[in-house]
Amino acid sequence: MKHFGTGLLLCLQFFSAWPIKRELALTKKDITAMYMLMPLLSLLTGAVTIGFFMLNNSWLAFSPLLTAIILVIIMIVVTGGIHTDGFIDTSDAFFSYRDKEKRLAILEDPRVGAFGVLAVVGLLLLKTGFLYEALLREVQLAYFVAIPLLARVAMLLYFLTMKSAKTTGLAAYFKERVQARGVIVACIAYSLLIVGYALYCGEWPLLVLYGMMLLSLLYYRHWSNKNFAGMTGDLLGAFYEGMELVLWGTLLLFI
Repeated sequence: MKHFGTGLLLCLQFFSAWPIKRELALTKKDITAMYMLMPLLSLLTGAVTIGFFMLNNSWLAFSPLLTAIILVIIMIVVTGGIHTDGFIDTSDAFFSYRDKEKRLAILEDPRVGAFGVLAVVGLLLLKTGFLYEALLREVQLAYFVAIPLLARVAMLLYFLTMKSAKTTGLAAYFKERVQARGVIVACIAYSLLIVGYALYCGEWPLLVLYGMMLLSLLYYRHWSNKNFAGMTGDLLGAFYEGMELVLWGTLLLFI
């Protein structure tokens, strides 16, 4: 249990804006626990989102458009913008249309290029539009937890099944030390939870989202190998952002 406590703190430290200002152990068991618990960050995002909904319904009474904009900001703030940053860097690298080695070098460049700016603007506009439509159609609040949860499960599967494109960076460091079996068991447990909830509550769109998540994972693995020869931390972040967008768009087709 000690490793899971450390893993939870590591999860908050690396993948959220929660201020964990402690030097934590990075043993194999701690790192494995961190990845096993990472999808639970969806509960944090969901709690903040639902809290805002309650505040808005009882007092603020913002329009659906303004609500959607604030929700997008909340999602970025809760994660500390780490996934959005990865999306920007990946877009800069991919749209440079250079070879794999040069693209990997661009990923390490801290500067933001024009392609990254254009791509993230498009991402945020689409996400705002999808959330606006979801609010107009009165989508169940459960999806504000389920979609980030599915996106993080997809991230874990991508992380486990891809080789590192670089020997440096946090993703490569964690990849060498994570114990895959424990994370796979966690992914199976989260998957059973999602599918079980969908079957019990009759939420058939959730099953469609699960299938779309798996298809998107297969495509992104192929795309990453073709354009970057593997996986990096930035590609993980970009995958999360893209996966959320795909899942929200898919949901709107089935409700």
